[in-house]
Amino acid sequence: DALFPLTKMTSKENPNRLVSAYKDNVAFILGPKVEQFAPKTQHQADFFQVQDIDTVISLKAETHNFPTTVEPFNGAATGSGGEPRDRLGGGKASLPLAGTAVYMTSYPRMTADRAWELCTMPPRPWLYQTPEEILIKASNGASDFGNKYGQPLICGSLLTFEHEENGEQLAYDKVIMLAGGVGFANKRDAIKGTPKPGQDVVLMGGDNYRIGMGGGAVSSVNTGQYDNAIELNAVQRANPEMQKRVSNVIRTLAESDNNPIVSIHDHGAGGQLNALSELVEATGGKIDIDALPIGDPTLSSKEIIGNESQERMGMVVEDKDIEQIRKIAERERAPFY
Repeated sequence: DALFPLTKMTSKENPNRLVSAYKDNVAFILGPKVEQFAPKTQHQADFFQVQDIDTVISLKAETHNFPTTVEPFNGAATGSGGEPRDRLGGGKASLPLAGTAVYMTSYPRMTADRAWELCTMPPRPWLYQTPEEILIKASNGASDFGNKYGQPLICGSLLTFEHEENGEQLAYDKVIMLAGGVGFANKRDAIKGTPKPGQDVVLMGGDNYRIGMGGGAVSSVNTGQYDNAIELNAVQRANPEMQKRVSNVIRTLAESDNNPIVSIHDHGAGGQLNALSELVEATGGKIDIDALPIGDPTLSSKEIIGNESQERMGMVVEDKDIEQIRKIAERERAPFY
């Protein structure tokens, strides 16, 4: 109860150029006026035009500790891949630019001549992967997603740590993997709209599979506390090509003169259960579970609404705008429901 108000105190005391914080997928600060170079309309062939827009800068960071501990490549990939989705879901849509990745593990013990790695505690029997495997595979996974999706990782940091004092042993046996990044939005789109009765809930992205089941809950306990099958089921799987398709549609809408998005959220922890309910939180709404795309016919209803299959975005839009958005989604081959 005391920690979060303390965290927010900085922005309360010194709001400076802050536009939005602690209430959206990302935080926004005031940005510069920039030249936007984009087609005049994008649901049809049209000429490119240059226009000045006022911007806000998006800032975002999140951890992907548990999945990177269990399955480093996909764990770090879906961290560095999920974080730009949060920036896509900022306000009424914002655009990612560049990412960062941070890794903290216990000593990797890659060679025998690293004396400082030998004088603390002995290696433990690692549950899933060794620190050396984690550092190599996680770095590969984060870079792989960024390269395929089109967001460069421009900086990061690495810390390996073990320490013994007063009979207590401390180490990053449960990995810290932090994904962050920056981007921008048109200032007019910095604050989400409020859904109203009669508007439509739209889902774009991949099918539902038995992937990322209970990831949010499993991430919050000690690794190894649940059965191996439960922990592996909680890890997401990276699909950067699908994310690129969906983000191209969102970019198109964000660059248009009249962005039709009322509100937007990415599908992270909790899948549809979280993202779609967040979309209609202020008003309530109806989600038809039979209209959700199914990749695995053996899924239960609970698994359909709660899985964290990657690369999905939910939006609320006016009914009159559906067909125009659908045309753009078809052009980008982004599944649209």
